[in-house]
Amino acid sequence: SGEASELLLKSHLAAHEPYSPPSNMYLWWGDTTNHRFAGSGEHIRHTLQMGTIEGGEWRDPMFMGNNGVAAFRSQRFRRISESCCSTIVFPPFEWDFPVYNTHKIIGQRLRNYVANGNMLVLTGGIMEIEFINRYYFFNIEPADGNYSPGPFNMLPDVPAAMKECPRVLPQKGIAVTAVKKESLPSGAQVLWGTPRSSAVFQIKFCEAENSMEGMPPVKVLPRDCPASEKAGRPCSCGHVMYIGYNFQEQYPTRYDQVLRAAAEVMAPNYSALKPAHPHGTKLHASTGGGGGGE
Repeated sequence: SGEASELLLKSHLAAHEPYSPPSNMYLWWGDTTNHRFAGSGEHIRHTLQMGTIEGGEWRDPMFMGNNGVAAFRSQRFRRISESCCSTIVFPPFEWDFPVYNTHKIIGQRLRNYVANGNMLVLTGGIMEIEFINRYYFFNIEPADGNYSPGPFNMLPDVPAAMKECPRVLPQKGIAVTAVKKESLPSGAQVLWGTPRSSAVFQIKFCEAENSMEGMPPVKVLPRDCPASEKAGRPCSCGHVMYIGYNFQEQYPTRYDQVLRAAAEVMAPNYSALKPAHPHGTKLHASTGGGGGGE
């Protein structure tokens, strides 16, 4: 009967596990984010199941930069940047771009955040590549013509949290911005790519104490960390991850699964990525006042 066949169908459906975001993940909800109903920020917020409606807008204690708060200058971000093992997810920079002096407190704090054993997850395209280059002193280049047709295949050594993600990610029109593999720096790991380009990658970023007392910590390439440790300045490291999809399509995509997995990499139940040195959080406290110069 029709009823029996419906029951049979339901019995073959895979169980739908309820999802909740990791307790140590923050979502950037500042001026750069497209909060509109069909915007990329809203797509990511919905994918990560964050926020409750209050006063006609989405709010969540793990949002950063909402309600006009200058989050990078805040004491909250200073505190987070000096501690270990959290993730900040950035929706695409559609409405603004965070511009600060790269060598003053805010720029240094962005680097300290990663180096203290944390992870930044950036989604989008050209603007996010520029953010990584500007604040972390790299020179990553988009694929030739700013276009790679894909498809992008998963590499075998992705983080444990990402092992169950789709093995192939497509180019979707021009929504995916890949980078040249040859432009990736020392310490980079391609997670999904073609022979010449990568749409999803992560970079291990390290800092060590400055040899000049009282000066901010300095960037150290991961390959130079053993030498730095021998010199009495051990490294502390974290990761910057890039997912080159703009999340503007309203419908679910394979990139949603990659984003959720990226948010899980630093979750307490995965221990693959740890700071390189147990004293990292003490090495890289911000110098200067809480909100001061940019």
